[in-house]
Amino acid sequence: MDNKDDKRTQLIRAMLARPGGADAAERQLLPWRSLALHLSPLIGESGFNALYARTGRLLAPQHRWLTNGPSSQTLDALFRTLAEDLARAEPAQAAQANEALLTTFTRLLTELIGEGLTTRLIDSAWNGVQAPNNAGEQK
Repeated sequence: MDNKDDKRTQLIRAMLARPGGADAAERQLLPWRSLALHLSPLIGESGFNALYARTGRLLAPQHRWLTNGPSSQTLDALFRTLAEDLARAEPAQAAQANEALLTTFTRLLTELIGEGLTTRLIDSAWNGVQAPNNAGEQK
C-alpha cells in the first residue's frame, strides 16, 4: 500500500467512524449516498452501478453473503440491497465488509479517473455537505 492508498484509506475510515444521529444502517450508507451524489453527474448512475457491481464481484469470495445485484438497478435499489445485507450480518462483519467495499470501489475509481481527482471527489463528498437521503434518486 502506497501513500495514495493510505490517504484514501484514512478518508474511508474517518467517514465510517463519524458519529451521527442516524441509526447504524444509515451511517453505513451515508458514504455511498454521498459518493453517488458527487459521482453520478460525472459518470452517470449506470457508471456508478457498474463500478459498484465490479466491486461486488471482486469481493464476492471474501464476503459471500453480500448480494451482487445487476448493474442496471437504480441507486435506490442498490442502497436498499446493501442496507439489507449489512443488517443481516454481525456488526463487526458488516463494518469490515462496508470498508472493503468502499476501499475497492475507490481503488477502481482511481484506476479510471486518477488518484488526484478521486481523492478530491471523495474528500468533497465526505467532508462537504451531508448527502440527502434521496441521493439515489439522481437521474
